[in-house]
This record gives sequence, C-alpha cells and structure tokens, in this order.
Amino acid sequence: MATYSALSFFAGIAVHQAIFIRNDWHLHAPSIVLVHLLLPLCYPLYQAYHTQDVDFLPLGLQTLGYGSAYLIGLLCSILTYRLFFHRLYKFPGPRLAAVSKLWHVWKCRHSLGHLVLEEWHQQYGPFVRTGPNELTMFHPGAAELMDNPKSMRSDWYDLIHPRASAIFTRSKAVHSVRRKIWDRALSQASLVEYYRRFKHQIRNLDVCLADSNGAPIYVNELMYWYAFDNMGDFGFGADFGMVRDQRWVEGALMMRSALTLLGPFSPAIWIPRLGFAFVPNLGKVRHWFKMLDFADACTDARMKASYPSSNSNHKCENVVNHSTESANPDVSSIFIKEFLAGPQDQHSRRLLSGDIATMVVAGRYPRSLITSLTSLHSPYVRLTTTSDTTAPSLTILLYHLARYPEQAARVRKELSTVADTADARVLATLPELQAFINESQRLLPAILSFGSRVTPPEGLTLDGTFIPGGVKIGAPRYSLGRLSDAYVRPHEFIAERWTTRPDLIKDKRSFSPFATGRMSCVGKNLALAQLRLVAALVLTKYKLSFVDGNGELVEDDMKDQLTANPGKLVLQFKPLE
Repeated sequence: MATYSALSFFAGIAVHQAIFIRNDWHLHAPSIVLVHLLLPLCYPLYQAYHTQDVDFLPLGLQTLGYGSAYLIGLLCSILTYRLFFHRLYKFPGPRLAAVSKLWHVWKCRHSLGHLVLEEWHQQYGPFVRTGPNELTMFHPGAAELMDNPKSMRSDWYDLIHPRASAIFTRSKAVHSVRRKIWDRALSQASLVEYYRRFKHQIRNLDVCLADSNGAPIYVNELMYWYAFDNMGDFGFGADFGMVRDQRWVEGALMMRSALTLLGPFSPAIWIPRLGFAFVPNLGKVRHWFKMLDFADACTDARMKASYPSSNSNHKCENVVNHSTESANPDVSSIFIKEFLAGPQDQHSRRLLSGDIATMVVAGRYPRSLITSLTSLHSPYVRLTTTSDTTAPSLTILLYHLARYPEQAARVRKELSTVADTADARVLATLPELQAFINESQRLLPAILSFGSRVTPPEGLTLDGTFIPGGVKIGAPRYSLGRLSDAYVRPHEFIAERWTTRPDLIKDKRSFSPFATGRMSCVGKNLALAQLRLVAALVLTKYKLSFVDGNGELVEDDMKDQLTANPGKLVLQFKPLE
C-alpha cells in the first residue's frame, strides 16, 4: 500500500507539472472536477470486477488513502511552485492570494472589491500580486498598458461562452468582426437619430421631476429607469416606459439578481462556470440562464417583427409589436440583418445571441418585450443591482452636483448661454460641463475595479518594472483616479483641474474611463450624451438638495458588482425661481 500511496503522491505532482501548470483551464473546470470525483471509483470497481469476495470497507479506505496521497502531491506541487518558483514570486502581495484566487473571492464576499484592492495598494505599493498568476497595477501608466494592442483579454471574457460578442470574447478576430458591426450600429449617422430619440426621453424625465413638486426622489431607481428607457429606444426601437410609469419591470429585476453573482466571483470566473455546469437550477444561477434565454427570445421577436419569413428558435410571434425595417433601424436590427445575410449556422447564431445578450446584460431592452415574456420567467426576485454603466454614472453625477453646488453653478452659468439644452451635439462643446463629468468619473468611475488582460509572451515593461509574459494584469479605475502620482489633492473634487487648473493633473494617463484604442468603449458617445443631457436638464430647471445628510451613503454603501452600484441617494428637485 505504501508503494501505491507514493505513486499516487508523485502522480499528483506529475499532473500539475505536465498539465495544470500550462495554459488556461477555466473553461474545463467542470470537467476537471467531474474527473477528480469519478476517477477514485475506478479502483474499487476494478477490484470488484476481478475479485469474487470483496470487503468494501477496507477497499474504500484504501482508495481514500490513494486519493488523499494524490491530492497532497498535487497541492504540494501547486503551493511550492506558486510561492517559490512562479514568475511573479518576487512581487509583493498577500501570501494567501499568491496561493489561490479563492482568497481574493473571500475578501470580495461583500462586493467591495474596489476597497479590497485599494487596501492592498496602500499596503504593498504600485505593483501587487493579487493572484497566483495575476498582477494588479496602481500606476498612472497602467491603463495605457492595459490597452496595449499586444495584450490579450483574460479568462473573464469567456463569461458567456459558448456565446460570444464584441465584448465577451478572447478572440481578436471575433472581436474585430463584431466591433465593425457595432461601429455601423453606432455610426455618426445613427447617432443623429439616437440623439433625436434622447430628446423624447429627457422630456419624460423632466415631466417626472416636475410632477414630484419638490418631494424626495429615490435617484438610483429613477436613473436606472431613464437609462433603460433610452437603451430600449435605440437598442430595440421600443420604449420601456419606466420613467413615465415610474415602476420597475419585473424582468429587469430578475436579471439584476443574476448579475449579483459577479460581485464576489468575478475575480475567479471559473467558480460561476462550475455553478453553470453543476447547479443550473439553483437560485441566482437559474436566473442567469433565464436571462440568456430571455435575450434569445428578444432576438427572435425582433427578427420576426422585421423579417416575418425568417426562422426563429423561440415561440415569440406575439412578443413584440415592432414595425418592419425602417429607414432608421435600431441597434438590434443591424445585428439581425448581418446574421440573416450570413450562413445562419450555430456559430453565427451564438455570435448574434452573444451581442444581444450583451445589451440585455446591460439592462437594455424595451418594456414591450418583457411584458410579453413575463410568463416565461416567473417569479422574479426584486433586486435593484445592475451592471449597466450609464445608470450608476448618472446617479454619481447627480450626487456630485448636489454635493458641490459652487462648482455646479459654473456649469449652470455656462448652460445659460445655450439656446437648446436638449441638443446633445451642442452640449458636447461645453468645457465646464465636460470638466464636471470628468471629475465625477475620476473619483467614482462606473467600472470600479473589473477589467483584465494577459501580457504577450515577451512581457511588458512599465516605467522600468518588467511584467513577464502570460500574466493576467489589472488596473482598477477607482484607485487610478486617486493616485497622488497622477493628481494633486487626489481625493478632492476639483472640476477646474480639467479646465483652468491643469497643474492639478500630474499624469493624464491615469484617466481612461472609456479605455483607448481597439478596446475602447463603442458606446462612449451615447453614454456621454446621456450624462450631459441629464446634467443640463437638472441645472437649468432645478435646485438640488439632499434629504438626509450629504449623500454619504452613495460612497459608504457602494458595491462593486462588475460595475458600481451606488448607495442610496435621495434628493429634492425644487424648481429654480
């Protein structure tokens, strides 16, 4: 038995050195777990088949001993390599994080990942080993390095595999092709049409604020409604009607429940994939699959509306009431048109599904779709978390407008010179307005910590620090916006640093809210247009004031759940005299 135990021990070492130490295995995590659970059964079954009289108790203990020896060998090899021989072993960081990403997950169990990373930054410096093969950078040039064209996307971008989209893919070829479709969907000609639709949505918001008669308003909720209405309008050509009706749509709340998975588990994306494989009908994992099925049903409904003769996989004839293809198509119709012009095979279907799911994950689908599909996804869990970037950005912007009235007054004065404050293109030319938005995004960005890349085989160098090849790298925007190496008085809200006080910015590389290059946010112009329009509406018509305190809950209770989920903000909107 001792011989077989020794062989099992060395087998564990061999498996790590020959297999697990190489390449990415996150997509195979369910198979690996399953094999390690079933493989120990092979020995007792073999003995039972070849031996007539089998005593299963000692045989089971013997099998347990061999399995334990294998696991001890495997874990010893993993620990020794990661602590003493890994290419990142010289970088500082929590020792437990170097051993396993599970430590990072545990620290993020309350969805405060941005604060966890900032604490490690203060303790260990600008380059911190935050995982066995992960380095997080707190350096002004980190964002620029992340956008290096030689860098590759990390395992996180396989989140919806086998579906894929311009965002959720690690393939540069797939990203390039899908990005071109997004560029067409959000072309300058399309933006003109979308900006026209924004005027309708801003009027709805204005009516809602006016009807409040100065009563307290739960801003977080209202801004989610407004953002979703906008995206439903230009995404699917149908309005949510959430601002108008002042209520949540149940389908959106169900989706919010699914996305709370990403708060604690995004640091180790293989954990959600284990849940997807083994417990697909359990709690929030079940909501995740319903969310994806919902996106597919939305796609088929939109396809059937524009192309009645097309084939679809869901029974969705009565899901949505759209007109046929118009001169001003919405975003989804452009992707559907591209799909129908191609081979329409399984691969193409997954790409279409992935891109539409990306819109749905961002909370961007119209009320008419959800209302018709409620029977497919009941009951819904009422949660108000979100991964949409525009909604939290709007909430944070209004929080800053209320907290810093003197700086907001300069923006109000600038807006007084504008004839039409509902013209997104005119608002884009106002420096004071943009400066205020920049400062808001610097201190509390919509994406607090998530986003990662893998360095190319030859590695990368940042200001003399060499980062080896094949290493996962991150650069949390929450921390980058507060670097003393990049900003003077980094924790203070000073909008003038973007206009008349450029000396307060030491290193502009640290500010990259929408990324740069081929990985830049394709919806940047739409997001900024919505921020400017809401700010213009509020500042030209209303005086903001906090109901309780100074809105400190916005920051104190903020969650890092893929994107920022601000704490409760309640404001009064009193008409200007």
